[in-house]
Amino acid sequence: MRARPMHPLEIDTTFAASWDRLVAARGLHADPFDTHAWFASTLHGHHDPLDDIRVVSVLDDADQPRALLPLERIGADRWGIFSAHRRPRSHVVVHPDEPHGADSIADALARTGIRELRLHRMPSRDPETHRLIAGLRACGYTVVAREKACDMLAGVEGGWAGHKARFRSFDRYAQRFAGRVRAHWDLTIDQIGGAGPDTASGPGPRAAPELDFEAGFAIYTDLFARSWKGPLQSAAADARRDLIARAARHDWARLYILRVDGVPAAMHLWFRLGDVATWHSTAYDERFAALGIGTVVQWQAQERVLAEPWPAGSTPRLVDLMPTRTPQKLRLAPERPALWDIEAVRERRVFARTLPARGFLRATRMSVEQHLRVRRTKTAPAEVPLVAETTIPPAINPLGESGHKLDPVHEAGAADNRPIALACGYRGTDVVDAGRARGETWWLVGEQPHTLVHLGADRTVQTIAALGTDRTGPRTRPARDAARSVATALGETLRLFSPDPAGTPGTPLRQESEPVPWPAIRTAPTRLTSKGTTR
Repeated sequence: MRARPMHPLEIDTTFAASWDRLVAARGLHADPFDTHAWFASTLHGHHDPLDDIRVVSVLDDADQPRALLPLERIGADRWGIFSAHRRPRSHVVVHPDEPHGADSIADALARTGIRELRLHRMPSRDPETHRLIAGLRACGYTVVAREKACDMLAGVEGGWAGHKARFRSFDRYAQRFAGRVRAHWDLTIDQIGGAGPDTASGPGPRAAPELDFEAGFAIYTDLFARSWKGPLQSAAADARRDLIARAARHDWARLYILRVDGVPAAMHLWFRLGDVATWHSTAYDERFAALGIGTVVQWQAQERVLAEPWPAGSTPRLVDLMPTRTPQKLRLAPERPALWDIEAVRERRVFARTLPARGFLRATRMSVEQHLRVRRTKTAPAEVPLVAETTIPPAINPLGESGHKLDPVHEAGAADNRPIALACGYRGTDVVDAGRARGETWWLVGEQPHTLVHLGADRTVQTIAALGTDRTGPRTRPARDAARSVATALGETLRLFSPDPAGTPGTPLRQESEPVPWPAIRTAPTRLTSKGTTR
């Protein structure tokens, strides 16, 4: 065995394949961010010189890796984990049958003359992290490890059935959301990768036919753009696409796309290496936020990941939900071992003595800077829009000014709160409930409703939503025509406020586009035709 730093250009296809097999062999410590697939896809968009990147490798007699630690230069005589800001954590990758791999890497770092080393979020649960720290200290480094974050993990026993039983309360919680969606619309799941079988049990969404990679990735990027995360930058999208394609060659990747009535609403990307199923990324169309679609896709994706025996007929023993705390993860990840930021210094005595304090000051500075950024964002003065008032009186002729019959108008009832929230872009039905308490009403225009009009208690038109326009193409009915139908049906003059640079400060009319058609199965509401006449 010998250890040496390798230039990225020295890594050929044979070495790359061995690298990926090495990571997959790590069982409960396998991580997609340690693979050559991730390294190569990230390197593709890396702007630093390749000469500032090294893969410290322990090689066998055939020059194939038995242990790895990819690094990049971050200063004079200072090195850190390769592309640390693009990954949630990092490992020293050592084959389970190589007891001295971490020691050999530490020795290679010392022989190379690296005086400072920064290792990003190393898992405390991985024995190789502790062996590397011991090896660095044996080579003369002063080492400080600080808890930076924690993994979010859940052990799996008994496959999907056992996992579902363990998280029974979350299962009921997710099924309630799914049931509310299915009460109005169809739910299906597309799967990219594998054979795409219908592995769902019970009343969950059924699996749709498998999509090809290009179509699936186009939906993936579109959902990112429609989500709270915003669009992927070009370089990030290229790296993500390359990573999924490389992982697919090993049958590591699964992309799940949840559809509501055929419209892509949410996606989950998972990787499966060794004994670990890793949730890589999620995004959902914020227009569907009121449906709890993030909860639905989370649980349905986990079901498919744990029920499908892949790769090579095996099932996961660990679910990795990635670092960062969210309410959802706190319910699904009871195991939270610490992640350590590790700093090591050699041949710099004064610096070594101040290393703990310097690390603390650096972390404090970053925390303060983040706090100030958030505070500046919250305290920035909001720009007040300028609007002009427009009045919408009832039509003189109930058949319409041009002699055409006006659209019938229905009042949406309390049973329609969820579709109303979806159409108006609310994140939940509580906004609708609060509005009803204030005397606000929602009106459906058209026998087969094509527009939703939201009226305030003062008869101001607050929102006009086109229903299902993604299916029917661009809006063909002017918003004021819908308001005129409601004004005529109620026999009252309505007001709305439109943006106008010459106007006065106010709240402008919101115009929304519902992503799916109004549900066909509804309670029978009051129907108005003109001047408040009910039918």
